[in-house]
Amino acid sequence: MSNTDIKWFSFGNTNAPQLSNSWGCMIDVLDACLVTGMGSQLVSTLVVKDGVATATFGTSHNLQQFQVVEISNADQQIFNGEHKVLGVTSNTIEFVINSPDTIATGTISCKLASLGWTKAFSGTQKAVYSAKDRTANPYFLRVDNSLDPVYNTEYAKYAKVGILDSCTGIDDLTGNQAPFDPTKPSRNWKGEGNSNGWFKWRYATIADAAYTTYVSEYQFPQNGNRPWVLIGTKDSFYLINGLTIGQTFEAPYCFGVIQHKGLAKPFLCASNHIATFNDYMVIGTPLSNTGRTEVAAMTGYSGALINTRYSRLISGFGNVISGATANSIKSDPTEGYILSPIYFADPDGYIMDALPLVQACVNDATATANYAIFSEPNKAYIGCRMRSDTGGVLGMLFFTIYDGE
Repeated sequence: MSNTDIKWFSFGNTNAPQLSNSWGCMIDVLDACLVTGMGSQLVSTLVVKDGVATATFGTSHNLQQFQVVEISNADQQIFNGEHKVLGVTSNTIEFVINSPDTIATGTISCKLASLGWTKAFSGTQKAVYSAKDRTANPYFLRVDNSLDPVYNTEYAKYAKVGILDSCTGIDDLTGNQAPFDPTKPSRNWKGEGNSNGWFKWRYATIADAAYTTYVSEYQFPQNGNRPWVLIGTKDSFYLINGLTIGQTFEAPYCFGVIQHKGLAKPFLCASNHIATFNDYMVIGTPLSNTGRTEVAAMTGYSGALINTRYSRLISGFGNVISGATANSIKSDPTEGYILSPIYFADPDGYIMDALPLVQACVNDATATANYAIFSEPNKAYIGCRMRSDTGGVLGMLFFTIYDGE
């Protein structure tokens, strides 16, 4: 059986929720990927030969290699559960299974399996998510994708995001949170005057953001769906999504944990924009540009709270923009790209661990197609394009989507 710990999802999958120029759609994407799974389809036939199961669908299934599916309602229980897709055609998928040659029976269905998280609390276009395995990740991710009263519904769209170390309800902010300003405890969540939020997962801005820094939140984005990909595990995930229509601009976000001294310690990457919606807009994140010292975290190397300060990310070759044209590192073309871990460092400069799943590319990867998959024995990666910042350069991050037999 193939390892199913890592799962990934795409806007192009059947019945995938879309990131549009509207409020609440970020919650729909996170619900589908983290909690419910998505894209249930009937399987026409499911046949095993030589330890490989082939599922045939009546139409194009829109599944992709190394995604994880959940089979259900087969009469033979060996089929029911999660499987890593290793082979695909337009209407078939293949996965390894420990079964003799047979033909499955039943009204069999197949969907993309979720990461297995829980939606601990919910409100109108709001959610608090947590890992089911509270030992692996004991923290909460709060996401507010609703329209704030001080904000115009036609402005740029985003979700406000933050880490909570405890939570008893959708609006419970009594515990420690990150980021946090003790002089304005609700700064990340409640608009005031011409400001609305702090740490933001953006998904709809005007197209000009791709080539100029002179753009603001008050400018109306175009209607239409933006591409997105989400890669994750039971305790951490990354979301890379488009923001514009007609221009190339993807931004990478993340929430998860690193392991340090036997403890899970959380990290959160977002657009750090505490200014007003009339000011020029910040879109870059520490993942798209490690020069940005703007990672939200809860505890540092010593175990003390660091939620009022910023942590940072460091690639193995310094603060390169992953996969950008200007990267001076060269490699033999036959050897492919040079990938480096991305390390988490607390505000005092202590490197605590490498981030899971993600790798920086220290040479130029701009010629690679977005969402290209690279595989080697027992390992596979997906390359996800991103732009370093508002009006910034293009680059590419690489994420592990398969690690095992």
